[in-house]
Amino acid sequence: MSCSSPLRCSLYFLALCFAIVAPSASAEPRRLTNDGLVKTSPTFLDRSGDELLYVVEDLPTRMRLMRLRPADGKSEPVHPDETRSEFEPACSPDGRMLSFVQNRGNLNLVLVIREPATKKEVAINVGSGFAGPRSPTFTPDGASVVYSSADEGRQHLFTVGLDGKDPKRTVDSAGVNNWPNVSPDGKQLVFGSSRDSDFELYAAALDGSNARRLTHSPGQDIRPRLSPDGKRVAFTSARDGNYEIYVMNLDGTEVRRLTNHPERDDYAAWHPTGRRLVIVSERSGKHDLYEIDVP
Repeated sequence: MSCSSPLRCSLYFLALCFAIVAPSASAEPRRLTNDGLVKTSPTFLDRSGDELLYVVEDLPTRMRLMRLRPADGKSEPVHPDETRSEFEPACSPDGRMLSFVQNRGNLNLVLVIREPATKKEVAINVGSGFAGPRSPTFTPDGASVVYSSADEGRQHLFTVGLDGKDPKRTVDSAGVNNWPNVSPDGKQLVFGSSRDSDFELYAAALDGSNARRLTHSPGQDIRPRLSPDGKRVAFTSARDGNYEIYVMNLDGTEVRRLTNHPERDDYAAWHPTGRRLVIVSERSGKHDLYEIDVP
């Protein structure tokens, strides 16, 4: 290219640089449910990405596990005859095992580890009150479950085998530790913690050692989920004054906001391809599952 003036050359190169670095516009979110009921905790059933589980408040006093096929929009209860509240589902990567929190009485929450094909299950009961287990997630080999539970005045992370015996405390600090998620290679753990007064995201080795802080924002950073390749973390943050979905590298760099809406966007779940997320999004006071692209 020949430039007739220094100004024209400068404008040309400025336009060229902008074209290279400007992010491409994301496609419109695809709506997966349409009932508008309160929903939480989407998670894909297995690595195929053909089905996912989520939680819906179908009655004022009940949270129910649901199973959805995004391809045709068909949704049905996981346990049709269950009358108790069940929430926070987690699936082993091969889809063979299911874990979730179940309400078995007044302020009595238990962690259930179940094999749906055989209906065999174990339940971890840490006692009544608000100290019940929360936020289960499987290790990549499907042999263990990591979860959050209160003990000795703090909320720790524990790891337990599929038999539910002898849970091992792995993350112990001041404050609340919650929302664990294990990297695909089984070596690292991401989680939220209030140890520094405000909820921030941390990473550590699977045994809880070498904990390091990933986020530093004035608003809460919660519910981290590692991408299928283990390189990025999707999470919910209120850093801009409203709960939105963000993504960053595992070392905390290159934080990028993915949603921008005056109501709440929350509960990100990676599609097994690593190119999309399923989230719970509030629109005009109604809550539904949406699928969004990850640039």
